[in-house]
Amino acid sequence: MITRRNLLAGLGLGAGAALLGPFFQRAFAQDSGSTPKRLVLFVEGNGVEPVTWLADSARTAINAHASGAIDGKRWWYRSYDHDTVLDVPSGDLAAARSLAPLGASAGPSLVADAAVLYGLSNKVAGGGHTTYQGALTCSKCTSGRPGGISIDAYLGAQPGIVGDRPFDVLRLGVGATTSAVLHGVCAYGAGRTAPVLLDPVAAYTNLFGAVAAGDVQRAFRERGEILDFAAEDVKRALAVFSGGSDERAKLEAYLTSLETVSARQKRLVEMEGTLRSVAPPSPDERAWYSSTDPMERLAAHTDVATAALVGGLTNLVVLTSGAGGPFSLNYGALSMGIGRHDLHHGSAGNAEYRDAIHNVTQRHVELLAGMARTLAAIPEGSGSMLDHTIILYTSDNGEQHHSTASEWPMLLIGGSALGLVTGGRTVVYPGLGKGAHRQVSNLYNTLGHLLGAPVDDFGAEGASRVAEGPLAELMG
Repeated sequence: MITRRNLLAGLGLGAGAALLGPFFQRAFAQDSGSTPKRLVLFVEGNGVEPVTWLADSARTAINAHASGAIDGKRWWYRSYDHDTVLDVPSGDLAAARSLAPLGASAGPSLVADAAVLYGLSNKVAGGGHTTYQGALTCSKCTSGRPGGISIDAYLGAQPGIVGDRPFDVLRLGVGATTSAVLHGVCAYGAGRTAPVLLDPVAAYTNLFGAVAAGDVQRAFRERGEILDFAAEDVKRALAVFSGGSDERAKLEAYLTSLETVSARQKRLVEMEGTLRSVAPPSPDERAWYSSTDPMERLAAHTDVATAALVGGLTNLVVLTSGAGGPFSLNYGALSMGIGRHDLHHGSAGNAEYRDAIHNVTQRHVELLAGMARTLAAIPEGSGSMLDHTIILYTSDNGEQHHSTASEWPMLLIGGSALGLVTGGRTVVYPGLGKGAHRQVSNLYNTLGHLLGAPVDDFGAEGASRVAEGPLAELMG
């Protein structure tokens, strides 16, 4: 039985827990009818190799129906020879190459809250080194120009999902670029990219700057002043504007954008009590915010994202690692000081390179498992925050570095109160050309149904769509 006292102790808040005020009054008052529905999307660049999540029980089941044994292979979509869905009760998920962080040795076991999916394709996205936004849009994207809306943006446009949260979608990540933002993963629609923030200090400032100290709080306040000044400047310009309607419409859209961000800034100030209760250690206290190590920066982003979910700042999060564009991120010692692109190209005859690739995936799983355990420790409705949150781990190009987009391994965690059925299973859909084959878009349809925004035809597959609707195997 989780009590409030046990919860606060688990979060390490000790005697200071009395300061949690508004947040916990809201959290413990929620019932199942008003509990938020949340989604976390994690996107890894350079593919997720199926072998890294393969449990022995799943290997046995696949071998029993394959055209050839998959033993020793890193990917095997051409070997699928089953006509119906294989549903394997893989209670041994934590024994898979990169899923150890789900096991009890790392904390309360998450195996029963997890499921691995194989066999889903996303051919419309194209494969290759990266599909850019195609991984989340299920559309063809060219040189970083999206062909449609990404699932995070689709859900972020649904009032019933966003609710009263200050941020419709929080997008954070790390990439092989010095730019402050990345435009190659998410999209508001065809030709309209949605930026991913790459600077952990900026992420912390945007969300928790109102209650930070020193330079971080100063930057937050200065930003608010600049927003207000810019909005007034545009209003003055509109008052005397004599140009055409198109130009006026652009100014009005700019004003709306400024006012939206300014209102969010003021809302965060109003949420001071909640922010103080959930804010992670600040950039002044943790060096990883300004670290040059991508994994340390990603850990900082994950901390910020977890706190944002706990504090009710957003219900939708996207985390990315080396995805969507510059695709040779160097993870330092974890990747032997070699960029992911070069690791893959040299991995065929080099076991150390293969281990380095899979170690990166395992570290990603470890970060998400930490988030999941934090959410699982917080009571909400008739269960926990994790029960009302779906965490989905995917890649930006499928099953291998030079992907054909024929298979996109997926890892799901949480979501039981939303109707997601996990149970430690491995679900293997039939391969391309089979009647029961399904696509990544079907999984995104599933997310829409579970989160209360039903959609049956997400994506831009057109005539290549195999079947509409969600994946019945995942829905209770």
